[in-house]
Amino acid sequence: MAGTDQPYGVQDPRVAYASEISDLVRLTEEALQDPGLADTPTTYVHLLAALLSFEGADVWGEWLDGLNDEEYEVSCPTCSTENFVAFGAHGFFSTTDSMYMKATTARKVPLQPQASSALAGLGRRLHNRALADDQSGVAHKLTYVFGNAQCAECDVVFSVAEAVVARRG
Repeated sequence: MAGTDQPYGVQDPRVAYASEISDLVRLTEEALQDPGLADTPTTYVHLLAALLSFEGADVWGEWLDGLNDEEYEVSCPTCSTENFVAFGAHGFFSTTDSMYMKATTARKVPLQPQASSALAGLGRRLHNRALADDQSGVAHKLTYVFGNAQCAECDVVFSVAEAVVARRG
């Protein structure tokens, strides 16, 4: 469903299977509300990603799982340097060192989370949903994913979410 690489000339699956997708949306919504099914943050993020896929949010349906990995690898929109945006057990920063989880002397620039009151669009929707579903840890990570990072190479500040979409969209 989430794949953006559909063969040319094939009918859009959202049109061809609209009824089935509607059923999947309903079932996924039910699963998200069931504490027995969405009991861990990892499972919750997988279900949320499935819901986004069924709703047509292609990039985030495929790549929301970065929340579970606690990082996104993105290109700086100004200098194209690869930045690892980490938000979790290893800290909340951007760096150009792919081995940042080891003890290194690499530069780590603190992330700039978006205030929850300032989130808009999909970021606000996902954050509010996570809070309503008692997934405060997921909601917290979303403030970083929909916040800003500073390139560890050229120091330009950029939107993490926009960089994720640009890389994978």
